[in-house]
Amino acid sequence: MTSSIAGLSPARGLIALVFLSLAAFLPGFAALPVTDRDEARFAQAARQMVESGDPIDIRFGDEARLKKPAGIYWLQAGAALASGQGDRAPLWVHRLPSLIGATAAVVLVAVAGAPLVGWSAALWAGALMVVTLVLGAEARIAKTDAALLATVLAAQAVLMQLHMAGSVSKGRGMAYAFWLAVAAGVLLKGPIGPAVLALTATTLALLRREARWLRPLAAPGPIVLALAVALPWFVAITLRDGADFWQGSVGVDLLPKIAAGQEGKGAPPGSYLLALWLTFWPGSVLLVLALPGLWRERRTRPVQALLAWAVPFWMVLEAVPTKLVHYPLPVYPALALAAAAWGPAGLAMAGRGLRLAAALALLPGLLLGLGVLWFGFAHGSDLPALWPLVLGLAAATVLSGAAGLALARRQVARIVPLSVLAGLALYAGLFPGFARLEALWPGHRAVAAAQRHAEASGCTAAPDLVGWGYNEPSLIWLAGRDTRRIRANEALPDAVSAGARCTYIIRARRDGLPPPPANANCPLIGQFEGLAIGAGKWVTLDLLTCEVAR
Repeated sequence: MTSSIAGLSPARGLIALVFLSLAAFLPGFAALPVTDRDEARFAQAARQMVESGDPIDIRFGDEARLKKPAGIYWLQAGAALASGQGDRAPLWVHRLPSLIGATAAVVLVAVAGAPLVGWSAALWAGALMVVTLVLGAEARIAKTDAALLATVLAAQAVLMQLHMAGSVSKGRGMAYAFWLAVAAGVLLKGPIGPAVLALTATTLALLRREARWLRPLAAPGPIVLALAVALPWFVAITLRDGADFWQGSVGVDLLPKIAAGQEGKGAPPGSYLLALWLTFWPGSVLLVLALPGLWRERRTRPVQALLAWAVPFWMVLEAVPTKLVHYPLPVYPALALAAAAWGPAGLAMAGRGLRLAAALALLPGLLLGLGVLWFGFAHGSDLPALWPLVLGLAAATVLSGAAGLALARRQVARIVPLSVLAGLALYAGLFPGFARLEALWPGHRAVAAAQRHAEASGCTAAPDLVGWGYNEPSLIWLAGRDTRRIRANEALPDAVSAGARCTYIIRARRDGLPPPPANANCPLIGQFEGLAIGAGKWVTLDLLTCEVAR
């Protein structure tokens, strides 16, 4: 194994990917505020798990959280305990499992891809994954998907090795790695990881018209060990809560997503394909160039493996009405491997039309950066706040221009490195830029203002906070598990005002709101406008402080 990326051996190339991942994922990692809605729920539930010391029960505020297994909560709670700060650990500590998972996933892209495309292309594919927008976001968010991707890739690495080995004896020792990865994926997100693997293995068996190459995975010892790892928590939660967990995870979370667009996140089939040019940027540039070569070699084992990995699960996702941008993440490594392995060769043979299509694929990432920059300036951010984004966008534009020139001149050796550098530059500015856009965080600003006002007013305890018509989960993380959230059409109960000058209300302004209680004086002390990311809409928030009339 002497082939290399930029002159590095495979081992040194993997180490280089680790450092490249950290360079890409750390900007904005600690500065980015808690995001609605999933991150706030996961992080707060993990914090409460640390408080309670109960690894079975999962709670968000006073409500049981019965939609996902306990794996990610264990990882976040473990990180909080290891930090020595316990339930006071800051958000970035809860994000460490995602950072580690994303970095491990990048390394495992190369490990899984090497049997298919060789080490050089596999390492470049890992570099393309580093600068993929969706993975960059998931690496910075305290939720399941980056860690899940690592488990999927660990198992896929075994499948790819078995598929390419040509002899079942070579794969017998891999069964433990495969089944432990499956067990970890189940504990993180239930059936999603196994579904990707099952579709890949089944499709490959059909394409090969035989399944003997999968025989090493039927070893009973690894399967029993995986069951011993994954089943105890499911048994424990079932004994504790009866059918509530299964009703919540399957009946409330999974099946409604399959039946209809859940929480307003519906989109028609083909939406993921249209979004790919941004969510997979800048790898989408190389993917365009790779298409002719993939078609010519569609009957070869490496291409069949990548197609079996990407196409069936993608088709399932396109058919499911609920669509979230991170859902296709488990198949992006297959796209990265295809882009890195066949993109440069495609450029060498590409005609003017294909090169023009690839050049146009350079635009979505730059347009995203320009759009975020415009949003910031249009909604009150000044240049000092946005300078990381300005610098990152400028560097990405120059590097994208160089990549466009390489396309025009068919400079094969330059196109992958320039694409990676363009993505690295853009996202190094984009995520810190997100953190500095005040208009993206109206609820956070309102909570911070309430805390400052309470301190200036001499409150000796944390303020008693109520969300009235603004019910985002981030309020619980920011202000504590006792924070109350009341629907917009509900009258504010008298009991809410009992905290006198230490009671604060964050009210979403809209027509038809019921008034505060008649015996309470609730003056307006602040107003905050911005985009509520979780709700996907612009909101105006009033910050009120209530005192009961004596």
